[in-house]
Amino acid sequence: MLNKIAVAMMAFGCSAAVFSAQAEQPYYFGAQYSQQSVDDVSWDFGVLSAVAGYQFNDVFAIEGRFGLGIQDEEYSSALTSAKVGVDHSYSVLGKASWPVLETLSVYGMAGFNKTKYDFKVNDGDTLRDSHSEDGLIYGAGAELRFTPNLSFTFEYAVLPEVGDDEDNLDVDSISAGINYRF
Repeated sequence: MLNKIAVAMMAFGCSAAVFSAQAEQPYYFGAQYSQQSVDDVSWDFGVLSAVAGYQFNDVFAIEGRFGLGIQDEEYSSALTSAKVGVDHSYSVLGKASWPVLETLSVYGMAGFNKTKYDFKVNDGDTLRDSHSEDGLIYGAGAELRFTPNLSFTFEYAVLPEVGDDEDNLDVDSISAGINYRF
């Protein structure tokens, strides 16, 4: 009888360890919509991104993002028209989170970002060009978990400046996203 109890206890202990390991769910994937703003010229771009990350522990995570521009700025006059937008963007970020409540945490992030901007001007002749910027991205956000697997994020980030050495324009973004952990 004692052997059966010991075997049952070991089986329970092993299954509890398996379930607790599954409950940590370190991998996550998601989608994010960002409204990027270029200051001084009042350009606003919409970017839809895929997100993939790995949560090392309760505090630290690494995250990758790849986004495509879905909203451009357009200008036109009697003689010319212009269109400016984000072609694509990618980031690799480190994130540090601090729990505020059981289902709410705030985080800081920093990493590398590269964004390719497309320009099209039509004044009788069509001119197309592109310009890429890369550098430091940093920001802060909040994550609200609806279930152990599903969460909503909201964040503010500062992206690499657009321009040359003489005329740099500040770029920032406000984002909302959804992540699924597994």
